[in-house]
Amino acid sequence: MPEVRLHGREEEQRHIAGFLDRTRPDVPGILVVSGQTGVGKTRLLSEAARHARRRGLAVHQPRTADLRSVLAHRPHAPGDRALLVLDDLEALTASELQTLLRTIRQDPASSPTLLLARAATALATPRGAADPHVDTLELSPLTGGAVHGLVRDLIGVPPKSGLLDVVNCAHGNPRLIVELVAGLAEEGRIGPGGELIRLTPRQLPARVRAAVDEHLRQLSKESVQLLRVGTVLGRTFPLSQAAAMLGTGTAALLPALDETVAAGLLTLGDDGVSFQQPLVWRAVYESIPAAVRAALHQEAQRCAARPGAPVHAAADPGTAERWPAELGLAELGLAELGRRESTRQQDAPVSPGSAGTTGAIRTLLRTGHTESAVLLVRSALNRRLPAPEELVLRGLMTDFLLAGGHADAVLGADRARPAAGSVPLADAWADTVIDQLAGAGPAAARPAAVVLSGLEWAEGRTAQALHWGRRAVDQPLPPVPAGDDAYPRLALAAKLVALGGTEEAEELLGQVSAKSDDAVHRPAADLVRAAARLRAGDLDAARRRARDAGSAASDSGLPGLAAWAWATLCRADLLAGDTGSAAGHLARCREHRAALETVPYLALCCHWLDVLLHAARNEVREAAGLLAAAPVPLPSSRLLLLTEPGAAAWFVRFSRRAGDPALADTALKTVEKLAADNPDAPDVRLAAVYGRSLFECDPEGIARVAAEHGDAWTRAHAAEDLRALLDERQVAPGAVPQVSPPRSGPWTTRDHVGRMTLVDAAAHQRQPAPAGDAEALTDMEHTIADFVARGLTNRQVAQRIHLSPHTVNYYLRRIYGKLGIRSRVALARYVHDHGLEPGGALRSR
Repeated sequence: MPEVRLHGREEEQRHIAGFLDRTRPDVPGILVVSGQTGVGKTRLLSEAARHARRRGLAVHQPRTADLRSVLAHRPHAPGDRALLVLDDLEALTASELQTLLRTIRQDPASSPTLLLARAATALATPRGAADPHVDTLELSPLTGGAVHGLVRDLIGVPPKSGLLDVVNCAHGNPRLIVELVAGLAEEGRIGPGGELIRLTPRQLPARVRAAVDEHLRQLSKESVQLLRVGTVLGRTFPLSQAAAMLGTGTAALLPALDETVAAGLLTLGDDGVSFQQPLVWRAVYESIPAAVRAALHQEAQRCAARPGAPVHAAADPGTAERWPAELGLAELGLAELGRRESTRQQDAPVSPGSAGTTGAIRTLLRTGHTESAVLLVRSALNRRLPAPEELVLRGLMTDFLLAGGHADAVLGADRARPAAGSVPLADAWADTVIDQLAGAGPAAARPAAVVLSGLEWAEGRTAQALHWGRRAVDQPLPPVPAGDDAYPRLALAAKLVALGGTEEAEELLGQVSAKSDDAVHRPAADLVRAAARLRAGDLDAARRRARDAGSAASDSGLPGLAAWAWATLCRADLLAGDTGSAAGHLARCREHRAALETVPYLALCCHWLDVLLHAARNEVREAAGLLAAAPVPLPSSRLLLLTEPGAAAWFVRFSRRAGDPALADTALKTVEKLAADNPDAPDVRLAAVYGRSLFECDPEGIARVAAEHGDAWTRAHAAEDLRALLDERQVAPGAVPQVSPPRSGPWTTRDHVGRMTLVDAAAHQRQPAPAGDAEALTDMEHTIADFVARGLTNRQVAQRIHLSPHTVNYYLRRIYGKLGIRSRVALARYVHDHGLEPGGALRSR
């Protein structure tokens, strides 16, 4: 093996040099160097001894540390400077160590300066450490450039990113890095250019397993059993579950736990017992025969299913955290990198996946390792994953492709889809992305920023999502082909529309239209504009944009865009109360099955629209069934609650109809956490206010949403909810007692988009009914007016005439406008005073 220099210890070497400079012959110093096994204590002491000799010190390095060897190496004459380097401090008992320190303090002139090395957890800091002559130095794992330099020395050439990904498994431990790289080289798994050759990607080199086995042989049988069972339970595991699998009590495991902690193998934390080294975790796991591992996995599942088992013990057995056999070396290293990044960023919001795969992806993208991030996404997608994590990761891969100029390949999903029986879709995606990124240099920064924006958005962090989206748009790059920079603008514009930033979004869309005239980006820009028009309440304009985009996409053979257009039209129909047209558009959207599988957010939207459609038809049981069968839990989907501002309030309403309070509870918890994480997003905060106010029947909060929310339809629905709440609290003959006193001032609301009205408590007092234009009512409106005048609720009316409650609301607003009234009570008085009957006739009086 080539000569390896000392890397990453410059600060520690300066510390030791300063220590030697401070010591005097008459006042010897003591420096204790500590750290995990293999972190480089021996190598650092050797370098310190070499530099001490250059300074004229008499250096002694006995092989065995005992009291007699220390006392035998005293200075021979006053003024002599002697340095005694002891590398196996653990060989000294506690009493011998105290005798040594006492001897030095009693006779400093005849004592050598001491450099001591010890394991980080083997012994407590020697008593007397408060003495100014006793110094301590803790060695941390190597990072970044130091790891790169060490691997370069080991293989003789600069390492490629794939090899460095694997080295991350060693967590910066120099000894493990040396064993891992040497083992990979011995097995022919490192190419001449420093690249990783993935001959056996699911197995550690034999040299690493042998080194860890040698370490385990120094432990007791009970400690080895604890480690082996722990690897099956996960990188972090509850001690109580390990005790259950070993058929003993938690207290009985404490001696084994103490030994493994002292050996630097395990560590204690608030969330359980953790392996300090992912490479050791993996090596111990591989040391268990396959048949025994299978039996242990079955036992772990049985323990997780028992009453009282820890919550996280019942996690999906396909998760990377729980099943190390499913991870390749590179992916295990990348996941470790993500955990370390998450630990460093204590101020970052905690979110699902932030300490695992998504945390690793975020770190790799921020540090420029874009190809490694793609490989990690592919590795994750090609194994079993919880549905929410799979949705996020598929969205990231889609963003990679779209940001890399492959919009036609993604949105034309039928053409891009691999043939049956070919490689998995994630592999095909990754190969396309890596081919495009290879040698891209600074150009890789743009797709990385786009994907980071998508990741932050999926996890509900709007400020960070917009930050990275703007970084992608503003990225200073050489000239690129027309259209290659369109997707970053489209992605950012869509997020801005959802948050109410329509002016900035329109500016971005104008840039797309000016720079690109292809068949992909123009209809995509039209669909983002359609979403903006929906938000503004302009249904006709939104429909025109969506139809134009759908026609262009169909003509160009782009089913992804076509599905998006049909979904937009379906949403517009549902807002208008036209369930028949909505069902037709949703069916056309579902025809593009390949597009829905390729673009995950389209699939989520399609399922959500299906739920809304059945609920609008008053098919409560069917809508509840669709919610239960959703690919991800919709009430807790941050992505859905960000893009559908009224969704939380909808779940509150529907939970009452379906008799399922858990729907409202889950949606409220999610949207309120979303609002807390995004204090600079006013519409997100108002969405949380809306849901909570509706849940608690608070008219103040609902009125605020009706007046202030940036989405026209959310304002309109809030106005309807407010009117219904005030109607329930009116005082009238035969009415139920009011819940609270009527408000003396007016409630400012909107009874439909763009038209302001006042809902006043005084309006509920009996007044002459206004003379409206009853002749302008249609037959359906006459029928609905009659049912409402009889005291039926919207839901009851909907059941009678086979429409949805939302459609009844729509007709009721039109009736109010034509008759010049503002409430159900006023409508009842109008029917009574004017003799209005179903069919439009007026009774003769």
